[in-house]
Amino acid sequence: MFVVAHVSDTHFGNDVQDPAERLGRVMDHLLALDPLPDVLIVSGDVADHGLAEEYAEARPWLDRWPGPLAVCPGNHDARAAFVEGLGLPARGVVEVAGHRFLMLDSLIDAIGGERVDEGRLGEEQLGWLDRELATSDAPAFVVLHHPPVAIGIDLMDPIRLLDGDALAEVITAHPHVLATLVGHAHTMCSTTYAGRPLLVGGGVVSTVPLDAEPFPVVWYDAPPSLALHLVEESASPPHLTTHWRALPAGAQ
Repeated sequence: MFVVAHVSDTHFGNDVQDPAERLGRVMDHLLALDPLPDVLIVSGDVADHGLAEEYAEARPWLDRWPGPLAVCPGNHDARAAFVEGLGLPARGVVEVAGHRFLMLDSLIDAIGGERVDEGRLGEEQLGWLDRELATSDAPAFVVLHHPPVAIGIDLMDPIRLLDGDALAEVITAHPHVLATLVGHAHTMCSTTYAGRPLLVGGGVVSTVPLDAEPFPVVWYDAPPSLALHLVEESASPPHLTTHWRALPAGAQ
């Protein structure tokens, strides 16, 4: 069994709620698993304002993880500060135990100093993804920050990935892609996309509930959440199961 730990939206430096205790709770939980997951994926919004000091806070938290790590930027990140502060590329391929993670950069640069919340991959990056997927038929995950389809939440749907149809064309052409992993929406959910699972990792700093639920639009009292994606490698094709966890105070 190959296990992917999936965390999203850590938002170091958040103005409303310091996420440090919640982040500690999440990492403590992951490190208590026996055996440990094979890889940790962080699907964007590492920082809240894209500041160097926020990545300086994030680095020790990431360094607690002893195994393979893959991180992509989100709309709250700043690309240059992300790369410099974390020592990680904004886009790339991470290979772990016969599985490949295609980490994409859906961040649109700020315009006039104002953050852009929608996402875009662009033709060059989509071409890169298509070529990379063609180099190997190993089981693959496509990872980015922005969901490429609507998920039924008024706050999040207008700021999803703008070129989701183009991404779907690439994924459809490569049947060895097991799933697309995303963040951004701050909710634990799943849907289908390009004929495969689309899995939202939840959020560490806060949760965004459904519009009909009697909670704040951004719900800071909800517990931090994460996902564990299990790949049954003996199945043909490999079988994927996802478990989400919400960690209340006092949980490990």
